[in-house]
Amino acid sequence: MAVSLELMNKNMINGQLKPMGINDPIILEAFKNVPRELFVDKDKSSFSYHDGNILIRDNRWLLSSMLIARLINCVNISKDDVILEIGSCSGYATAVLEKLCSLVVGVEEDDALRNIANKSLAKIGANSSIIVDGKHNLGNLKSAPYDKIFIFGSVEGVPDALFNQLANNGYLISVIRSQNNSKSCGKAVVFKKNQDIISSSIIFD
Repeated sequence: MAVSLELMNKNMINGQLKPMGINDPIILEAFKNVPRELFVDKDKSSFSYHDGNILIRDNRWLLSSMLIARLINCVNISKDDVILEIGSCSGYATAVLEKLCSLVVGVEEDDALRNIANKSLAKIGANSSIIVDGKHNLGNLKSAPYDKIFIFGSVEGVPDALFNQLANNGYLISVIRSQNNSKSCGKAVVFKKNQDIISSSIIFD
């Protein structure tokens, strides 16, 4: 008997998120209420809740829910927060963040991905989110400053343009990989802006 997508979602929360220390009921509720299968191709919907990353197109990946949740769990998100997301891909993480804050602005430079993502967000009524065209390293100055900035992917470093768009006492969360080895394990890093000073903390490998 085939397992329902609803049960897969429940198993993802209980088997992937909670064992990694994701216990905030608001975060868990957000993942529960976003249908992950809508953010992958139909032929991949049956394994949309598995515990790995999913290839969307051309080396662009939908990260595992566990990794997205751990990165979100690095900071406290307020219902009043305005969040910038860099590299929205298919829009799944955008949809999760939208459940947690006031507004999410995603930046996606791939036209096809951006159009598909915005259609998926509209389909689930994620009205407090929008994915706009733009270069990932330039962010989106129009809606700045942002209380939180998320990069759901690995980068060698964070461009100054993104730090400039971060609000005072704001946080930027990303995975930083070694500049000498692109295949090495990255580190989840939280950057905090205090006036013009940027500090950082490594949260996990």
